[in-house]
Formats: sequence, structure tokens, C-alpha cells
Amino acid sequence: MTTPPTASVAPRSGGWCDAHLDLAYLAALGHDLSVGLGPGHERCATLPDLAAAPVTLCFGTIYIEPGLQPDADGVVPRWGYVDRDDLEHAARAARWQLEWYLAGERAGRLRIVRWREDLEDLAANASPPRLAVVLLVEGADGIAGAADLPGWFDAGVRVLGLAWARGTRAAGGNATTEGLSDEGRELVLACDELGILHDASHLSDRAFDELLATTPRRIVATHSNARRLLGDPAAARHLADRQIEAIAARDGAIGLNLYGRFLARDRAATLADALDHVEAIASIAGRDRVGLGSDLDGGFTTADLPEGVRHPTQYASLDRGLAQRGWTEAERADFRSATWLRILRASLPSRPSAERTRPRH
Repeated sequence: MTTPPTASVAPRSGGWCDAHLDLAYLAALGHDLSVGLGPGHERCATLPDLAAAPVTLCFGTIYIEPGLQPDADGVVPRWGYVDRDDLEHAARAARWQLEWYLAGERAGRLRIVRWREDLEDLAANASPPRLAVVLLVEGADGIAGAADLPGWFDAGVRVLGLAWARGTRAAGGNATTEGLSDEGRELVLACDELGILHDASHLSDRAFDELLATTPRRIVATHSNARRLLGDPAAARHLADRQIEAIAARDGAIGLNLYGRFLARDRAATLADALDHVEAIASIAGRDRVGLGSDLDGGFTTADLPEGVRHPTQYASLDRGLAQRGWTEAERADFRSATWLRILRASLPSRPSAERTRPRH
């Protein structure tokens, strides 16, 4: 189905929405995201670099890394946990990243988008003074279970991806053949009750199908490409045509992942490869159902990005490339931000009446 344009939601600044940035994970690794690095550096997902694009809205992840081992003193690094049974360190790592976003909001470095009305505030501001962030949990191991989810919602989480590549207690990841567990199904239903959006990126094919069978709600894939343009082993990480069709049928959207190995096999990726994936997805879902979900600095450096798109300020080359391929200004505006804004406007809950009288951050 095609969602009609909603002009009142699009920010007048013409900024970008990037639907996948591992900001808190990078901070947990020790990177200073307050310092701009500029083009040519091995990293580029800092707040000043994003502002230079300008990226005015993003989905900021809470991604905790599995497979970490304790040191000689029994200390597990703060950005991750040992395995899916390591509930203590998974919860600690996830809470650390949540607090990083909350601290950034208190300090005025960013603003967390919790309610539909927050998008209207963004639209009304021609030059947003700080990055607006939708909180996305990528991999559910940091959440103790469905009963724990309301606390995460209250803190601001509005999108949940049940798994990362290796899978979680909730669901199989793209490196597995597992489906949803009973805990995962309970989380899906709890998401539906609270109004948390489902992210299917990283799900195994079986888990994807079981997610569709468990919920009738909207599903997105924040940072996945077109499987048919890739061969094994990279292909399982991305979306088959039938999955793209399913996401479109659920009134969802898909974000282009800029990691070079997810764009081309056995050679350096190019801008043309990135555009090919955009068009492959759009040929099935429609041009109003594909946006950006760059995954910048999410475990790789700028050298792993396509030539010409190695810094947020170079997102404009994607826009120019689509124009050269015949995309209209309205269609390119969808890709830049309007698609994700429409999804959020349709998905986010409205601010409770008790919240409407409170001072805004």
C-alpha cells in the first residue's frame, strides 16, 4: 500500500533521516562523538559530522555485542556480554547505552523522539539545533523479557529488532536457522500493546516468517539491502524479494545499508552499487518505501564504504545519483527523510495527556 505524502511532517531544513546509527555502542567503545572528524577520517558517525550532512533525525541503536569474554579480573567490556545466557552483563551493557542517550538529552546534545507530536515539533523547526533520535534496540538480549519492556518504553525505546546476526534468546539471527522463541513471541505481542515498531533486519528467514505470523502490525528493515544482488554468504543478511513484498504489504519501509560488502561481492563497492540496491528494493516496494539506514561506523571504517559516500556530507551524492536515474524531487525527498517520517508518524504513539503539560527538553 502507498502512504499519501504528509507535507506537514517533513522538516523544512531538507535534512536526512538515517535509520540506523550505532551511536551509543561507539561511545561505549570509547569514541568521543562530540568531536567532528571530517571527510578522510576512518570514522564519521559523530554528532558534528552528522550535523554537517545535515542528518536531522536518526534511529539510534542500543546494540550490545555478544561473544565478549571477561578479563583476568572477571570484567566483561561495557559494550557487550558473553552469550545469550549472560543476563547480567547483557542488561548492564544495554542500560549503559540507554543512559548515554538520556544523558545526551539532558545535556542538550540530542533530543529523543518519543511521541508523534515530537515529529511535529521537528517539522516546525527549520534548523533543528540538535539531532533528533528514535531509540532502537538491536538484539533483545538486554531486555529481561516482556514484563521488562514497559520500562524500556517509558525510557524512550520505540523500535525493537529481536536479533542480531548470531541470534538472541528471542529469535534466530541471519547467521542461524532458528525461529522465534516463546520469549520472542511474548516480546512481539508486548511491542504491539505498547506501540513499539518491529525491525526485521538481521532476522533469519524462519524468524522473519514467524514474526509475520505473530503480529499483524507494521514491519520495517532499518538497514538491509536486496538479496538478489548478492550471492552467498552475504545474501542471508539481506532481504529476499518476497520479504520486501511482505514489508511493503505491512506498510513498512527499508533502509539502505552502506557497508561495502553488503553492496557488492569480491570487489570494492561503488556509488552505482548503492543506487542499484535502492532501485532493486523500490522496484518491488515502491519508491516511497526505501530510505537510508547507513549503519555508519557499525563495526567497519569509512574505507569500507562506497567511494563517494564515505562521509555524511556525501549523502548528497546518493540524491544526485537518483536524480540522474530519473527519480523526481518528491521521490528523492522520500528517500532523504519523508519515508521514515511517514512511518514514524503512523507508528509512534501520541503523547499522553499528562505528558502534554510537562516542560519539553
